Amino acid sequence: LTMQKYDLEALPVVNVKGKLVGRITIDDAMDVITEQAEEDRQMMTGISGDVEEDDTVWVLSKARLPWLVIGLVGGLLGAKFISLFEKDIALIPAMAFFIPLITATGGNVGIQSSSIVVQGLASYNAFEDTLLKKMVKVLFVAVVNGIILALIVFGIVIFSTSDQAMAGTVAIALFSVVLLASFMGTITPLILDKVGINPAMASGPFITTANDLLGLTVYFLVAHFLYGF
Repeated sequence: LTMQKYDLEALPVVNVKGKLVGRITIDDAMDVITEQAEEDRQMMTGISGDVEEDDTVWVLSKARLPWLVIGLVGGLLGAKFISLFEKDIALIPAMAFFIPLITATGGNVGIQSSSIVVQGLASYNAFEDTLLKKMVKVLFVAVVNGIILALIVFGIVIFSTSDQAMAGTVAIALFSVVLLASFMGTITPLILDKVGINPAMASGPFITTANDLLGLTVYFLVAHFLYGF
């Protein structure tokens, strides 16, 4: 075979015999990258299937409904879980004020962690370390973020309510939720990737809903411990 000079914006395609059969241009590669990125973005936001803005109302609704239904079920489970502690909230109504803070923080931390993991899995160079090293790094990041957030919320609650028990409850619960949500957001995409499921699916409403329930559990358990219910 004679050496041939190829355009830097195209890659040659050869068969098993080394014979040139075509080429892949940079435009082809960019189209594939863009399509894959769009698919991952839709899955991370809870949209199943490949949809476009100009699709019909039914097609768009069908693509969004599955994860919305899962989120609805998770919300109903959360409401049911809160009702189990109705007497506790009646004794200390201020506990209800911080429920959105706990659930929202858990969801945000989980989404951040899972997004980084999905990005790393896509490039395969950010995850060359062992699983133990990954978990240790995630733990340290979560500890730093958790401590800072807990100190901030402790100061705000103690300043606004002068209730040390309430401030301690929210701060400890928030710190614990950050740790658990980081772990969930990291390990779930890794598990899905191992079993052959697109890890981008883990970054949507599934992790948010799971962390909502987890955050509520931690919050009320800490309150029970500090208030001695």
